[in-house]
Amino acid sequence: MMQRSLSFLRLSSTHTINSLRLFVSKSTTIDFSRVPKLNDEDLEEQFVRGSGPGGQAVNKTANCVILKHKPTGIQIKCHTTRMLHQNRQEARRLLIARLDNLWNGDDSVEAQEKRIFEKKHTEANRRRRKLDDMKKRWMEREKLDET
Repeated sequence: MMQRSLSFLRLSSTHTINSLRLFVSKSTTIDFSRVPKLNDEDLEEQFVRGSGPGGQAVNKTANCVILKHKPTGIQIKCHTTRMLHQNRQEARRLLIARLDNLWNGDDSVEAQEKRIFEKKHTEANRRRRKLDDMKKRWMEREKLDET
């Protein structure tokens, strides 16, 4: 394993919080105020060789990121791309999301987005059932066959 500090690749906490934001309509609001901030002192970062398809670009370069949050012991391994800086950004984003879920539970960003999605899905189903019911009553009123 290889461990090194790359000061030129430091990410600001605002960048990682902004990467958590998914597309949400303007009528709903998500509270990002409780999203945890990452301190570089609390992180242990390792760069190891990746595995999988990709040939020499993957097998000979240390672009897989293992990010460990020292206070909680949560460890994230990220090797989604062949570029180190993108893997670092993704690992930090995943770590923030996991810490948010751990610390905030039902108030986490992911839980808020899930509630919004379920609410929209429930409303869409209600509208579909209402339309089906209206069609059925119209067919009965007009004495038409459904075939």
